[in-house]
Amino acid sequence: MRQILLALLLLLAPTCALAQETAPAALDPEAAVVRAAPPAPAAREWKMVEKESSITFKGKQMGKDFDGEIRSFTPAIYFDDAQLDQSKVTVDIDLTTIDARDTDRNKSLFGADWLDIPQFPKARFETQKITKKDDGSYVAEATLTLHGTVQQIELPFTLAIDTKDSGKDTAVMNGKVTLDRSKFSLGTGDWADPSVIANDIEVEVKLTATADKAGTK
Repeated sequence: MRQILLALLLLLAPTCALAQETAPAALDPEAAVVRAAPPAPAAREWKMVEKESSITFKGKQMGKDFDGEIRSFTPAIYFDDAQLDQSKVTVDIDLTTIDARDTDRNKSLFGADWLDIPQFPKARFETQKITKKDDGSYVAEATLTLHGTVQQIELPFTLAIDTKDSGKDTAVMNGKVTLDRSKFSLGTGDWADPSVIANDIEVEVKLTATADKAGTK
């Protein structure tokens, strides 16, 4: 009997060895991970020159022109003409600093019929896409969050970049957009009548910003 068992073991041994040799190797978890491509380099960061930047607006009240400004706003600017797909601008706007050049008008703007600034003290402009036109100007497709409402807008703008300084580049941007106040529910009650306050409000943005030279930190 012992000889028979020994013979069986000898016959099975090559089969077991073959099974070990042909068994699939265990997968290396690290090898199974698909490596993501590194992100594209970000566009250059620009810093606003506050004293050379402004947001102003114009409108009509009872057919007469009025104007004003927003004194405080904070932009985050990442822009590169060669990397527009990586360029992005976000502007946080402090509506508590709005000034329509008239005490009564300012009081109305702060109230619930208009901006309702105690409840909505901030506005935000955020680009989704920036494109360059054949004439060298640009268009920013963006969202504007104002008075609790988000609207898609387009801001056409021009841009001039001075590269003469040895340490920094300087960019000067000018843009204008006409906003329909009714789309943001601004001016309710008696104010809703566009013959009292025209629906179209022209907003002008002038911004100067500086950035380190490309390739420097």
